[in-house]
Amino acid sequence: MFAVVVTFKLKPGSAQAFNPIMIENAEASVRDEPGCHQFQVLHDQSDAETIVLYEVYADENAFNTHLETPHYAAFGRDGKPMIDEINIQRLTVLKT
Repeated sequence: MFAVVVTFKLKPGSAQAFNPIMIENAEASVRDEPGCHQFQVLHDQSDAETIVLYEVYADENAFNTHLETPHYAAFGRDGKPMIDEINIQRLTVLKT
């Protein structure tokens, strides 16, 4: 299994508009992608502009397929302009 942890630092004041866009992407990923097993959207309690994603896929190919979906494209179009910084960690799941 393959996982990613993505940390977004949003532009000031963007969280309220960004969150529904990201939640829709997460819900569509789990609903529409057989290789997406988990997609959690987490909010940093101490910083409204920090959002963390925890995503688990069957393998790295399933993640790459995710990057080609219509819902990911919609997130890119609507959500990415609100992001100041992105940190992506690619991880191998040792135990579930």
